[in-house]
Parts: sequence; structure tokens; C-alpha cells
Amino acid sequence: MRQVSYWVAVLESVSLAIYAVSLLLTSLSNETTLGSPVVETIIYLIFAALIYLVARGVRNAKSWARTPYFVTQLFVGITSYTLVAATQISYRLVGLLIGLIALGGLVAIFKTPLETN
Repeated sequence: MRQVSYWVAVLESVSLAIYAVSLLLTSLSNETTLGSPVVETIIYLIFAALIYLVARGVRNAKSWARTPYFVTQLFVGITSYTLVAATQISYRLVGLLIGLIALGGLVAIFKTPLETN
């Protein structure tokens, strides 16, 4: 289950990084105020890097990585709920997919033993 936990976090990290880059590209093409989207992109990229570091900690059986992993999955679940509550069906489907990924991550981290044998 450790590998499932790792790959769930990697998927979330890469997805967040892709979203950050797409946000920056969209803001540049729409000629919006440059400061805010750039800062937002930097923040999202930092979060993506931190999620990846937590994923590596889970993969390497580090005890410190379990709590941030759990909290990350809770935040992903909150994001999922927000999307599921939207009015457009496409947002609802994406929210459902994100929620299933977060639920899979939670189940995987709880079934992952604390120590390697």
C-alpha cells in the first residue's frame, strides 16, 4: 500500500503543477494583471513540490510524512466536495474523480504499516 500512497501523492503533485502552469499561461494570454497570477503560480508550485517531498517520505517509510499526507488528502477531499457541489456536470465529474483519488490515498495510508519489515 506504500506504493499506492506514493503514486496518489505524485499524481496530486503533478496535477497541481500542471494547473499552476496553465493558470500562468492563461493569465499571460488574457493580458490580465500580471502580479497576482504569477504569485499564485509560485505558491501552487511550492505546494506541488512539498506534496512531492511528502510522497517521497511516505515511499521511504518516514514517520514524519504520514500526518502531512493525511492533511493533504483531507484538503483534496474538501476541494472535491466544492467541485461536486457545483452546477456544471463536468465540474461534478471532476470533483468525483478527485474525491475518489483522495479516498484511495486515505485508505492506502491507513493500510500502510508504520515500519518496514
